[in-house]
Amino acid sequence: MKKIIFGLCAVAGLLTACDPSVDSISAPASDLTQSLVESEFSFKQCALNEDGSYTEAADGNYFFYTVGAPYKSVVVYNFDADGNENILASGFSGNFKIQPKRGGDPNQAFYVRAADKDGTVVEVKKDVTVYVPTELSSDMKFLCSADGVKTWTWDTSFRADGGAWGNLGYAPGPGETFVNDGNGIWWGCPPADLTGQLNHSDTQVATGEEDPNAYMILDEDGNIRSFAADGTQIRSGKFRVTAWDNGNRSFASVDGSQAAWSLGTLHTDAGTILFPFQINSGGNKPTDFEIMQLDGGNLKLIYAAPGTAGWGEATWWAFKSSSDADGSLTNYSEKSWTWDTEFRADGGAWGNLGYAPGDGNSFVNDGNGIWWGCPPADLTGQLGHSDTGNATGEENTGAYMTFNYDKGTVQSFDAEGKEIRSGKFEITAWEKGNRSFPSIDGSQAAWSLGTLHTDAGSILFPFQINSGGNKPTDFEIMQLDGSHMKLIYAATGTGSWSEATWWAFKKK
Repeated sequence: MKKIIFGLCAVAGLLTACDPSVDSISAPASDLTQSLVESEFSFKQCALNEDGSYTEAADGNYFFYTVGAPYKSVVVYNFDADGNENILASGFSGNFKIQPKRGGDPNQAFYVRAADKDGTVVEVKKDVTVYVPTELSSDMKFLCSADGVKTWTWDTSFRADGGAWGNLGYAPGPGETFVNDGNGIWWGCPPADLTGQLNHSDTQVATGEEDPNAYMILDEDGNIRSFAADGTQIRSGKFRVTAWDNGNRSFASVDGSQAAWSLGTLHTDAGTILFPFQINSGGNKPTDFEIMQLDGGNLKLIYAAPGTAGWGEATWWAFKSSSDADGSLTNYSEKSWTWDTEFRADGGAWGNLGYAPGDGNSFVNDGNGIWWGCPPADLTGQLGHSDTGNATGEENTGAYMTFNYDKGTVQSFDAEGKEIRSGKFEITAWEKGNRSFPSIDGSQAAWSLGTLHTDAGSILFPFQINSGGNKPTDFEIMQLDGSHMKLIYAATGTGSWSEATWWAFKKK
């Protein structure tokens, strides 16, 4: 198709009506007829390209219009789901967007209204066919979850000092070295210490985003809202991804020194993300961020001003999400998990505990209730708990399991990649990462995040302790984010401090 880039399409003007009132047309009243409006109103229908340009498309969601005579002005509108008039644009020329939500009707209409000086109004209807997504693109799934809404907060686990915002020497190596090792970072500030960095803001006033529990909500309609920990909204705006290659590191650094640098570009209205300030800039709020990491549980961004050279100063942000179960577990594709030997000082990753000794956070954060933990390599001495008494290879620190989103399968492997067993899985209860589910005995209201159901024996060492080899199918999800998963099984009727079984896994 012919690519058309319109000078009218400045991002700042996109989707913004000039004036929601009806503008007068100064042509004589006798000229104002339906046929005149039909003949003088013209539009092009376009699709948005990843690079931010527009290509003419029969089912495009973006419309660019002009009125033939320069002295004529119109109002363009449609109706929302409640039947209320929704102004899309107004003026002598402009642009607007029509994009129904997933599952919506591709057959849409908009209306063009003109008025003369004596108050006579003429309207015409335009029927169009637009693109309706059947599912979100991979970048939008990561940002908003498959359900269309996702919560992000500061990632204080990225660095040992808890820093989640700071500066770095730009493009010191390939992009993954920044993501994996923090390569290039000069300094990182923990969220709670941002109150001491308000000289970098535009107002120098604390807003509540200077807190490890501040958060952002992104949705599939392109809205982004930032909140203080107590739920007070700080700011809001729009976002979109303007460059993305399905998670491939395909985009070069600003200075061109690194070809495999970023995953793409996140564009936002100015000031919408948490602490949205370029460091040492007097409060500049960038609108285009290099996406360094974006998956089910992690978002890392960098801003480097145009002209920034290698090792020149740039700004970085680190966020994480624990609200998206499928994204965290599978990355909406396939993701592997292995034993988490770092949970406890003794390296234990399976064992028993006194059930529900406190709220769920106390188990995740401090191992509250755990009586005993067994390191994976010592599971060969615990085969009395299995159904066969035979070692399978899962009794190894390098054993792992892989969850596949599209197939709904989980496979367990030994350290060499030989399959041990497999089955189906689904998350049957989940409330956006909130600890909304009580313990089985009802003693703890804020206990688990939800339930992971699997076919019997699908996960690593899938045995209830001291049960003669019972393989549970429903596990309480105690933690599930991009890096960690902790599960508990308590048989029906288990009371507080009665014996239950726990597992700890981490991202492979």
